[in-house]
Amino acid sequence: MTDLLLTVKDIKAETAAITCFCLVRADGAALPDFAAGSHITIAIPGVGPRKYSLVHAEPIVSDVIAPTSYVIAVRLEVAGGGGSRYMHALKVGQTLQVSPPQSNFPIESGAAPVALIAGGVGVTPLLTMAAALKGAGRPFRMVYAARSQHDLAFREALERLAGSDLTVHLDDVAGRLFDIEAYFRSLPEAARVYMCGPKPMLKAGMAAAKRLGWPRDRLTFELFYSVAPARDVAVATPVPPPLPRVTDGSFEVVVKSSGQCFRIPAEKSILDVLIDAGVDPIHDCKRGECGVCQVGVIEGIPDHKDHILSDSERAENKVMHVCISRSKTPRLVLDL
Repeated sequence: MTDLLLTVKDIKAETAAITCFCLVRADGAALPDFAAGSHITIAIPGVGPRKYSLVHAEPIVSDVIAPTSYVIAVRLEVAGGGGSRYMHALKVGQTLQVSPPQSNFPIESGAAPVALIAGGVGVTPLLTMAAALKGAGRPFRMVYAARSQHDLAFREALERLAGSDLTVHLDDVAGRLFDIEAYFRSLPEAARVYMCGPKPMLKAGMAAAKRLGWPRDRLTFELFYSVAPARDVAVATPVPPPLPRVTDGSFEVVVKSSGQCFRIPAEKSILDVLIDAGVDPIHDCKRGECGVCQVGVIEGIPDHKDHILSDSERAENKVMHVCISRSKTPRLVLDL
């Protein structure tokens, strides 16, 4: 589908840092349908594409939503790559180039009970999932974890949808992070879990599921984050000089944060080499389909083989998926 040119119809502050934007066609016509868990991609001048989950807070009684507007929520990240700063500077009436909805985070059909776990602004796709589950009459529980009361968005909507099955965890009140493993242990054996939040939360969830011996498909998660340009990346260790160039299909990868260098042979993926070396990036499918292993590219040109990035994102070469993509240059420096 071709990109859409949408107008900012309304802007509303959800918290001091999170703002909602309502986007419509200029003529008010219907927009492409979307399912719970979907996102749109917005082309941000001078920054590049940014993905934002679509928000729907009322019970959904069909498989898809046929909207006349898209609502997204954006957290202001002052030290980020500039996407959120651009969005927060928008005014009503401005236009945006938007790619139609895509979903890498669907709810599986069936009667199994569901648990939703949101961290911070990761609540956005899970709010829409809660609306879909409520509309379908399907039981679910939800946890919303945040650093403080000021970081909670959509709390009233979540309370309407989940009622007494909503648990709100505030780090500053509890004096600790949310105990994901203890929560996992409290769930029915057949429950499916969907998580969205910051990388540390997702890594903790994956580690807990592994310790508990859960089957792989019991935990589904999504990570959204902006990739800062190279000038915004702090360098912990000087990057060493390149290894000698070879012509056997291998290439060199440098981990920017540590300065470690790895030779990636033709028969192994970047991810596999990093895991073997004890550098374990967050990942899931290993097929280039889920988007979880996406990392920033600081130097070099990736050979994109994933099924996630748009043509424009591939052309920018600012991000790649280390589970399946390789390199067109002898050397890649990655934001890891």
